[in-house]
Amino acid sequence: MSLAAETRAAVRARPWLLRALRAGVVNYAAAAESLDVDGDTDSVATALRRFADDLSELESTGRDVTVRMRSGVGLAGVDVDGNDSAMDAGGDVDALLSVGESAVVTADGSLTAIVVDGNVDARALSAVVDRLAAENVLVDAAGVAGDELVVVVPRRDGANALRHVESALESVPTS
Repeated sequence: MSLAAETRAAVRARPWLLRALRAGVVNYAAAAESLDVDGDTDSVATALRRFADDLSELESTGRDVTVRMRSGVGLAGVDVDGNDSAMDAGGDVDALLSVGESAVVTADGSLTAIVVDGNVDARALSAVVDRLAAENVLVDAAGVAGDELVVVVPRRDGANALRHVESALESVPTS
């Protein structure tokens, strides 16, 4: 594999670096030193510059969404039939999100769900989770399906998470 091909592969393995190259905010020498590519730093930096020149510019768009907060959600196990274990205890419990044998349910829990309805997809979810991570907000669960996105955070972080989610969805990378 050529130095250029090896450098491109190393960048693609680090989506954050690819995004930074597209945004034009990379110190090429420092990035070259951080990559595990056989070659001297100057050659790898040159390969990075050429790769960046070939990339489309980073673009983003706002999303048409409604964001709401739902407090008091919890995590529950799901039995083999897909029923929430919280249902066995009685009460009116809905699953907001389920993956495998776990579900986010509307039981009397210690978590808060940020529920987004509208123009959402995996890119929107990525932007939301990245923004919350940058703000040091723990994400207990997250998912997107159809036109709904759900992010679950500790109750004490709910109001801040709501603001960060709204902000993140104002500028979602388009590619």
